[in-house]
Amino acid sequence: MQNRKFGRNYCFIAVILILAMLLCSCSVTEEQVDVNTELFGEQESKFGNVEAPETFDWKSCDGTILNFICEDNINANILSQECEKFTEVTGIKVNIKRMDFNTLEEKINMEFISKTAQYDLIYVDPYKTLNRFSDGLEDLNQYENDPTLPHIVGGMDSFSKEQLEVCSYFGDTDKLYAIPFDSTTMILFYRQDIFDQYKVQMKKDLGFEPDPGSGDFTWEQFIAVSRWIDGNVENSKVKYGSITMSANHNSIYTAFSSVLSAYGGDYFTNEKIVSLGTVTGPEIQSGTSEFKTALKRFKEIIALNPESKQGFTWDEAANAFTQGEVAMMINWDENVSAVENSVVAGKVGYHVLPKGNQRSANIYGGSGIGINSYSSSKKKLAAWMFIVWATSPTVQMKSFTEKAGGTLPTRTALRASIEKEYSKGIPQVPAMVKSQEKEYAYYRPKMENGYEFENIIITNLFQMVQKDSDVKFVAISMRSQWNEHH
Repeated sequence: MQNRKFGRNYCFIAVILILAMLLCSCSVTEEQVDVNTELFGEQESKFGNVEAPETFDWKSCDGTILNFICEDNINANILSQECEKFTEVTGIKVNIKRMDFNTLEEKINMEFISKTAQYDLIYVDPYKTLNRFSDGLEDLNQYENDPTLPHIVGGMDSFSKEQLEVCSYFGDTDKLYAIPFDSTTMILFYRQDIFDQYKVQMKKDLGFEPDPGSGDFTWEQFIAVSRWIDGNVENSKVKYGSITMSANHNSIYTAFSSVLSAYGGDYFTNEKIVSLGTVTGPEIQSGTSEFKTALKRFKEIIALNPESKQGFTWDEAANAFTQGEVAMMINWDENVSAVENSVVAGKVGYHVLPKGNQRSANIYGGSGIGINSYSSSKKKLAAWMFIVWATSPTVQMKSFTEKAGGTLPTRTALRASIEKEYSKGIPQVPAMVKSQEKEYAYYRPKMENGYEFENIIITNLFQMVQKDSDVKFVAISMRSQWNEHH
């Protein structure tokens, strides 16, 4: 009797479980269907579209005005052109305040120190803003995890782990401070027409194949080729063999960093410092043989520059190249658009940076978009809506495909698609994609006192190239000054 009763109970429980599973299945299906797609006047994207719960009102912040402080780059320019589509759907007006790197840094410093909320949307440089002012940035998890709001298309897993850690988090992954927005890496630009014309004589005189587009092209060859061009190519065709960033500016630090990593050196040994970031760094590794070798090689590279007491920023180097004065340039890949819309358009080749004795290292320079935590609740919601749209696959692809564009999206699937579909038709694509691959990319230190650290590196590098200082002295000076600041 007890066995029959047990059997009846067992059957009853089983039926209940099956019904519960069916109900759960129906609710999941209903939840997945219960969303609306918003195309913002565009065609559907195979990589996903902006969606929101059926009950979400895109006009809920109608009339809101947002100010977005941003570096004057390709992505900001494309957003400015496209932003009216966002305004038409939401009623939210976004003033995109584009400015040069130094001005941006100064204004963001004042913004977070004063806590005035003059800017609601923030261009979050991992090494200038995220590391110093994360406390002033809104935790975006509360929006991304809210089932009543639109979410990032494809979710946070749609971004590469490395770039997500660099651009979106600081110290740990508890708080999401920014969504990866733009993606730029340093690459090599070279005048393909000059190399085509002189490669036979170059090879004969130098004793090696002078091909900057080869994976075997080294920094030593870069130096030899640059000197050969200076001595053998008439100024009417090109004035200088090469130009490299050398000003008393963040640009000299980024240029040197790629050379440093190419020769197996780095500033610190802590792996977390180049991903999630740390409060401070340990002892700087400037005394290693790898570091000193990189300093020596960098001096040789900068010695090839046109004479200048002030040196060259990345903008000044790009201007000289686009005017047809330079045969080889190390610069950010976002300059491709300017190059391909200049007098040297169609004459330029692109590749990852030359190799050291360890690898080709290409410094990464991407940033994110965040929300000012001192803004009002309504403006924060409006800012989140903008971020969802601005980082969507459709908008990111415009930053690549538009004539004034050319930068790679921050999503893994988009980069893979670009590599597959555009590598043969657009000459810069293979170099841009390869420069962001794990074995080629270099991520610099991200730490709270990074401002002091970078100033030490910049000042010592600038003095080294201006005064021809001994690399041993420079290495000691970097280490002693850093020890005083941490």
